[in-house]
Amino acid sequence: MSASVAPADELSRPGLETPRPRPEKTRIAFIDIGRALGALLVVYSHIHVVWMHLQHGLTSPVTDALTAAFASPLHLVGQDLGQIGVPFFFLASGFVVSPIALRQGHGRFAVNRFFRIYPLLAFVILLAAGALLLGLHPIETGPRGPVTPLTVLANMTLANFVIHPQTLLLGVTWTLAVELIFYLLLIALLPVFRTATWLAIAIELAVIGLVMATHNQFGPSYAQLAFSVSLATLPVLGQIIWAGHAKRIPAWLAGGFLFVAWCLFIWAKDHQIGTVESGYPTAVTIAVLLFLVGLFAEEHLLQRRGWTYLSERTYSIYLMHGITVFIVLDALYGRVPLWLAVPAALAVTAVAVEISYRMVERPTAALGRTLSRRRRPTGAHRAPRPETVRA
Repeated sequence: MSASVAPADELSRPGLETPRPRPEKTRIAFIDIGRALGALLVVYSHIHVVWMHLQHGLTSPVTDALTAAFASPLHLVGQDLGQIGVPFFFLASGFVVSPIALRQGHGRFAVNRFFRIYPLLAFVILLAAGALLLGLHPIETGPRGPVTPLTVLANMTLANFVIHPQTLLLGVTWTLAVELIFYLLLIALLPVFRTATWLAIAIELAVIGLVMATHNQFGPSYAQLAFSVSLATLPVLGQIIWAGHAKRIPAWLAGGFLFVAWCLFIWAKDHQIGTVESGYPTAVTIAVLLFLVGLFAEEHLLQRRGWTYLSERTYSIYLMHGITVFIVLDALYGRVPLWLAVPAALAVTAVAVEISYRMVERPTAALGRTLSRRRRPTGAHRAPRPETVRA
């Protein structure tokens, strides 16, 4: 039977409208969604685990219900649901940044990354140092140490992660040290990535494994470096997924590399080189599975303004909440009910995030892009520009 064409009047009836074409996406929707949810989970976990539980011994019906429904069945101890958000960020970084580096080349990529990370980091470290000098208490997840010009400079440059004894003026910055190591590996191996992606990934994993194997051979500063290097397996996992998805390496090899990277991560945990919290392997597994589900569902996902808005501000959210949420909660503790104090802290944080994003993060990132375009993109990848999310 031959196909028939409906009369024009029938096309206007309910249910027979001509379907509107989907708007063209300029971003990777599942990355935006994952980063937005990941940032919210990290903020939730820091409020619940660090401020409420560890610092004040508090509970609430909401956090108890979420723990019973999700964290406990998934064995997410330590940082609770936020343990999923952090590895998702690392996976997204490896997946998104690798093709960007290939397209931009060494110099342009390095300039962009510098202006993407350091101006906002310096701004927030200065805020944290000022808060500490005033007797206030930003988030603390490691050895704090005194506030001196040297410790401020070390924290602003991330050199504190290779200086012993370590000082950590703002606890959440440990992830940036991991990101920086991944960027340096990527920049160093860009020529290899262009000609033999499989070899570049193999070298990355070998370097990480070598540093881990010698973590206790060269003193405490090297051990601190090895800690961050061991966690670089997480953005490398995202990079491997990108390489397999982009068909730069065969699927069977991507699977093999994923297995090796996972083994390195577990080795770091078992030998207390990297994170020692027992819930992180489960959290990483869940994050990888969610990442793969999002990747396969990408063609069915739409680019939404809300997800884009939050995703673009995740860096500001991640750094700023460690100051504002904790300071506001401390100020309100004992004066107003918890159900009122938490929304107030989140409202102050939302304002602070918007200010830091508009006044520091966005203009300095734009400056980095402007300066990097003036550099000659030696050896830059000339392939057509894919859908991207600004990492």
